[in-house]
Amino acid sequence: MRQLGGGLLIMIGLPLTLLVFLFGLSAIDSISDILILLPGPGLLAVGLWAAFPRHPPKIKMTISDEAVSMTSPQASIALDDLQHIRRHIPLLAKHTRLTFKTDEGDTPFDVIHLTHESQDIVNQISIRLEKRGKYLIEGRTDVRGAPNGIWEVREGAAFETDLNHAKNMHGR
Repeated sequence: MRQLGGGLLIMIGLPLTLLVFLFGLSAIDSISDILILLPGPGLLAVGLWAAFPRHPPKIKMTISDEAVSMTSPQASIALDDLQHIRRHIPLLAKHTRLTFKTDEGDTPFDVIHLTHESQDIVNQISIRLEKRGKYLIEGRTDVRGAPNGIWEVREGAAFETDLNHAKNMHGR
């Protein structure tokens, strides 16, 4: 949305700047007349600032083979201690939050300032857990088996390794 708004401001500010400079420069008699020229370049500058942001994200998350490290809040969650990950949108919020549950307690993490979505983060953690002989599985609700947004850590292989697994009808 910010880049779209910046693009619109550039589209409005550029012709306005060109018109004002084309017709307004000849009418300048004093320093106060320069104030007439400022709205066009001002809109253009704000549009360029909004369309091309240059600031790094305020929050950083690093997923390694041993732990998930975050800068805001300052936390490091060992993958061995992880019990489950909950993905939800808090009341009166517009963005997704991941809550990591360990023996020490819950660690909430808002993913609004990251470049990846919450599902990508869960998938990366799942890959790291598979290297440790664990896997993530999303829980289901009692009502029609809908996904509940809570990924539990389980021991064992993530996929069936039995040769006849593909031939088994699994109760169907």
